[in-house]
Amino acid sequence: MNNAKFKILGLFLLSFTLMSGIIDLGTLFNYSISNIPEHINIGVDSAPLNNLMDDKVATLGRVLFYDKKLSTNNSVSCASCHKQELAFGLEELQGTGANGLSLRRPMRLLNLRIYNTPFKGLFWDERAGSLEELVTQPIKDHIEMGYSGAEADAPSFDDLISQLEGLDYYEDLFTFAFGDNSITEEKISKALAQFIRSIESYDSKFDEGFAMVDGTPSNENIELDFPNFTPEENSGKTLFISDAIKDTNGARIGGGVGCFHCHTVPSFTFSPESGNNGVIAEIGGSEVFNITKAPSLRDIFGPSGSLNGPLFHNGQAATFDELLDHYDDIAETTIMIDHRMDNNGIPLNLTIEERLQLEAFVKTLTGSDIYTNEKWSNPFDMNEELEIIGGTISNTFVINNENNITVYPNPATSFIKIKDIHAQNYHGEVYNMDGQKIWQGTIHADNEISINTFPKGIYSLFLFNDSEDLVSKDKFIKL
Repeated sequence: MNNAKFKILGLFLLSFTLMSGIIDLGTLFNYSISNIPEHINIGVDSAPLNNLMDDKVATLGRVLFYDKKLSTNNSVSCASCHKQELAFGLEELQGTGANGLSLRRPMRLLNLRIYNTPFKGLFWDERAGSLEELVTQPIKDHIEMGYSGAEADAPSFDDLISQLEGLDYYEDLFTFAFGDNSITEEKISKALAQFIRSIESYDSKFDEGFAMVDGTPSNENIELDFPNFTPEENSGKTLFISDAIKDTNGARIGGGVGCFHCHTVPSFTFSPESGNNGVIAEIGGSEVFNITKAPSLRDIFGPSGSLNGPLFHNGQAATFDELLDHYDDIAETTIMIDHRMDNNGIPLNLTIEERLQLEAFVKTLTGSDIYTNEKWSNPFDMNEELEIIGGTISNTFVINNENNITVYPNPATSFIKIKDIHAQNYHGEVYNMDGQKIWQGTIHADNEISINTFPKGIYSLFLFNDSEDLVSKDKFIKL
């Protein structure tokens, strides 16, 4: 490798892995276009008219979401309890805040774009009427991020604004997003709400199958077997979308279990008229009866088949089978319980086979993009630093991509190719997000690079010409 090539690549890797995370204001991710497929039968967007999606504002929201400087001790960000690799949920029972443990499990943050009237509020107890109202409450909570202004000597939200005003990157980002560098709670709220609203998961096996049999909001063919499902998954779907057959005493003797009454198909969001689900114990042991919200059932399981953390607001179900135990036998009538769940002590009599079928079906609701898409990833480096640039990879050099080379397919599963109108031979090098070179070789347009052995994640491909000049750099995602 000649000195020029080494210097260019070295500068990039230094900024990429050691010194500075990068936000390129000249190349924004597309947050504005929703990925809600046609067959999702909720045709409303929760964005208010005064906060419609804007890529500039959502970019600021991404930085705020991952910035630990939004907590009083600089140790906690929104992403500390809402991790991308867990569908923006948490594996632990409780989140660790600036001043202790959260009182309830953090909800997974996905598909909130479709929560709107009549979908009531957000949080487990539905106390927030919108995402704009929700996003600053954890920041102003004494336990979670600490800027409450209520406890003795506790800093206020104004103190947070003063801290953010001292960070150079926010001067650039707020000016870029809103036209001036003033920082206000309203702007922070709008930016965070836009970023969270953009997080969507609609590329699951279920979505693929539904498009095969229907693919329209009519849902007329939801009961048909999906061609891409296993028999076990189709049987689980039937259990989910069918009502129970009961004897004269109310005991289930066949049919389904009616999950769809509360978890609306095909969005799998919680129906607005639902009461609580009989889980009334708090993590600390007290009882509450106003928990009537639940996350979407999508991405309860991760791509590996493991749960993305324990279930219910108190985490009492460590497995899916324990969740079914609860619904199989809600022993006593609970205050405010949803009438569709109150079995008056009569069990649903789920068989072992039916339990496995239901679990297999719920696993088909897991997507892929949400776990690896860079636009929802952490923009900070390992030292919690960030650099704002205006359309180049760094302030030191510019990559000349005059050949208009692109990587495809992207995301990819087993191989990638390059599309190049000049069809030259290139020396290619692939680096992971830690800056480690994991592949190198010669590549010609439309030649394949096998990525079968690459772990899932985000990678950078560098292409050098015969003179060893860096002519192209592109990112790709391995699913």
